[in-house]
Amino acid sequence: MKRVFDHIDFTIVGHLQSVLEAAGIRTEIRNEGGSGAAGELPFTQVYPELWVLENQDEARARALIKEFRDREHEIPVGPAWTCPACGEEIEGQFAECWNCGAENPL
Repeated sequence: MKRVFDHIDFTIVGHLQSVLEAAGIRTEIRNEGGSGAAGELPFTQVYPELWVLENQDEARARALIKEFRDREHEIPVGPAWTCPACGEEIEGQFAECWNCGAENPL
């Protein structure tokens, strides 16, 4: 087994597990509940970790993770907008107002 990724956000680790599993790479997540130990242990030791079960899958898994993470930065972000319902200023990546739930009119 080889650890191929860790992150403070479990949803990112879980999503990358799905990416690898879809590519036929068997995986395991460790420290799923590790945040409960934060404070007792250094926070970097309780990050959720993504492991591949077969050592020979490590290089391919790392390449898939890098490809996915690189594509995240290529997604264009729209312009900031003002909610037509409540007047809140909303960052461009959001499709609806965080304050009242109104949809982006653009």
